[in-house]
Amino acid sequence: MSGAQVVARRQLDQILEDSIGDRRRATLTYNTPQGWRTFKSVFLSGSASSDILRVKSPTIGSAAVALSPSPGDTLGVAFRTGHKKCLFAATIEEVHEEANDTIVTLRWPGQLQQLQRRAFERAEPPHDAIVAVRFWPEDGSAGDRAESRDIRHGQLENVSAGGLRVKVANAADVRIGVTYRCVFTPRPGRPPLILDTVVRHREAAEHGRASIGFQVVGLETTPEGRRALDRLARVVSHFQRSRSRRHR
Repeated sequence: MSGAQVVARRQLDQILEDSIGDRRRATLTYNTPQGWRTFKSVFLSGSASSDILRVKSPTIGSAAVALSPSPGDTLGVAFRTGHKKCLFAATIEEVHEEANDTIVTLRWPGQLQQLQRRAFERAEPPHDAIVAVRFWPEDGSAGDRAESRDIRHGQLENVSAGGLRVKVANAADVRIGVTYRCVFTPRPGRPPLILDTVVRHREAAEHGRASIGFQVVGLETTPEGRRALDRLARVVSHFQRSRSRRHR
């Protein structure tokens, strides 16, 4: 299966309980008024029978208090198990400090998606395709609507379920760590993909241009995002097959 697979409830419970027992590492994703933030964490305790899951993060407590998650907020959680990546969203029940760590108690999730690791390998568009990308900052400074002067244009270099790389004429004003909304149509005649991303890299490219690396964030936290994640994984698979056929 090339897209994102929703696992059965019994399998979900087993995956999470195994992850707790193994103290697996996870990445927490949280949306703030200033944009998306990510934190490293570790599974700590919990069970399906208790309907709670606790994770521990040494980084949330040291972040700005205004950016810390609160009870009632939705938190995205991503982690690896075997050759797959698992993602789910859960409601925060409690947040408290313990020594130098932040302990987040989550409600046990009702849904979990799995993607093959192959979906997180970079895939370039087909040789004969030019995929235009529009992007603009969504860090709270411009409100919910992007003004025309804020919209930037580039060309898709590669994409995976975890991010995309875009070539632009000039990236001097593109800020690392800031949330940007990216919009592109990977396959002609299909609806555009609309993704929230965070800029992680900004590098010089040939002919005076620049290459920007965007990390896709928050797709696991909403039903619309989970559908977009499934589409994104299928696009990656399509690009991989197209390049493989061309190579042969």
